[in-house]
Amino acid sequence: MAKRILVVDDEPNVVRSCARMLQLEGFDVQGATAGAEALALYKGQRFDLALVDLKMPDMDGLELLAELRKYDPKAVVVIFTAYGTKESVVEALRLGAYEFLEKPLDARTLVATVRRILDRANEALVQGNLRSMSLPTIVQINCTERNRARLRVRHAGQEGQIYFADGDVIHAAVGAKAGEEAVYEMLAWEEGDFELEMDVPSPGRTINTGWSGLLLEGMRRLDEAAAGLVEGLQETDEEGGRGMTIEGLVKALRNIEGVSGAVIAAHDGIVLAHELEGDPDREGAVAVFVGNAASQIGEFLALGTFNYGTVVVGKDAMLVLDQPDYCVGLRLAERASPTFAASRAESVLKESGVQ
Repeated sequence: MAKRILVVDDEPNVVRSCARMLQLEGFDVQGATAGAEALALYKGQRFDLALVDLKMPDMDGLELLAELRKYDPKAVVVIFTAYGTKESVVEALRLGAYEFLEKPLDARTLVATVRRILDRANEALVQGNLRSMSLPTIVQINCTERNRARLRVRHAGQEGQIYFADGDVIHAAVGAKAGEEAVYEMLAWEEGDFELEMDVPSPGRTINTGWSGLLLEGMRRLDEAAAGLVEGLQETDEEGGRGMTIEGLVKALRNIEGVSGAVIAAHDGIVLAHELEGDPDREGAVAVFVGNAASQIGEFLALGTFNYGTVVVGKDAMLVLDQPDYCVGLRLAERASPTFAASRAESVLKESGVQ
């Protein structure tokens, strides 16, 4: 019997397109253009998988996901969207989503994803990418939810495993490392794929530190690594002191994982240094405008000092950090975490000594 798929999107063209792609591969597909309609269809019939759009006007994808899982705890739901945020991905995982797909959906990716998920749906497996959900976030969710689970993480040819039980991380391994050191190594991975499999027992216990302590120590080590990056780019001045040039600082910022370009501009808009493709004057102007505007709004509304923020134009995202004598603009790679990029950048700026 053909597997039955429910496609839910408020755009009829998307529903028809997805349905056609899947029907050509032998799936039995029905579509809905509203959350309430989809919920009624699901309750009236049996579906093996539901493809649900995140943004819908009457009932959004997260609300529909919650209702589907409430009605059928074993419901296999995939969320797809062109407007995903870190917060929505975290909430979707907490509610039981199996995976996340980005629009526009091409036939090969859609069909391959559906087949893979249906093949493994009975394994209670959740898959994703660290660019959309960071490892610290995954650790926090599984520990606060007190899951018993195994997390596999793959990054640049390496594979690590983390085991959860009783509200903590109890074992980890990557390469020759085991225990806390394995966790610290994996916390530096900002890109890679992960698989979370529920109800998998740990082969043993190598970690006794609480999960929050592990994350804090991991962040401290990442900050030290950022300081080491700065030190490697420092130069000796005529008096024998150590310092960093503005050119060295922009290189250090550009080398932060998840950053695809960097520009430093004075508050009057003059570009002091850059490491990026395209028009540095335009990028510098954006950074200065956002930094100055945010600082003025913060003062006017008594919100406090503006430190950093992200501006998104189309598919381009820039992280802006306001400093006393200049503004920093960091172009973020697709799905890079602004929070982690900002944390690393603040460490680099603090250690650089550039005023």
